[in-house]
Amino acid sequence: MNFPSKKTSSSNKERMVNKFMQLTATGEKTAYYCLSSHGWKLEEACDYYFNNPEKYCRDHKQQILVDRKKIHHLFEKYKDSASDALGVEGIVKLFQDVNLDILSINALIFNWKLGVSEQGRITREEFCNGVMGLGCDTLDKLRSRVSQLQQDIKPNNKFKDFYQYAFHFAKDSGSKNLAIDDAIETWKVVLDGRFSLLPEWCEFLRQHDRRSIPRDTWNLLLDFAQTVNQDLSNYDDEGAWPVLIDEFVDWVKPKIASSSSML
Repeated sequence: MNFPSKKTSSSNKERMVNKFMQLTATGEKTAYYCLSSHGWKLEEACDYYFNNPEKYCRDHKQQILVDRKKIHHLFEKYKDSASDALGVEGIVKLFQDVNLDILSINALIFNWKLGVSEQGRITREEFCNGVMGLGCDTLDKLRSRVSQLQQDIKPNNKFKDFYQYAFHFAKDSGSKNLAIDDAIETWKVVLDGRFSLLPEWCEFLRQHDRRSIPRDTWNLLLDFAQTVNQDLSNYDDEGAWPVLIDEFVDWVKPKIASSSSML
């Protein structure tokens, strides 16, 4: 007996179309056609597309610009000889070859775009699908693309995704929280120019001997940075802020008042 397949919701279809476009560097019409042809099964649709891209191409004047075989050759160039992944040595060499500072925000965005789940290791799937999603199959293309990565986090919703990814990437695997020193260093990268009280926040954390930062506090600090004025004039003491942020506000208010009185 054949049961009818469960319908895919419009929101899920939209997410799958966006993911398909990211993985295959195609347009919306091609993504929709290929996914609908394969029952909205993302992995299956991608496999069929890569095996025969011309068959599924539906975007006007679309060209198949990325050669997956070249991407696999790139992976082989940098992968660790002892495993099917890039290790620290290969990542450092790759970053050097594409002019990417390993401590920069662009390096973190690059890892986010590839969906890298572990520091110091990039799997074959992460590398090949991620580089394909960036629309690159040569070092020259990758070098040009990584120089523009900050454009990818300009929309607020994209930056929020990236910011939340940074927490999981920076923490030790198996740990729920992010060690305080790692949190501070990561905040200094991702919130530079986006949080006016960032220096004070980092100083506060160092002085108050916090051992780690939970995910909720990490996420809500972004809301704080984006919605609360630098002088804290619109800070709501009764709001649902984490205790750590309330304590920071109490600590920094006299400093802000003192600075204002000196102007």
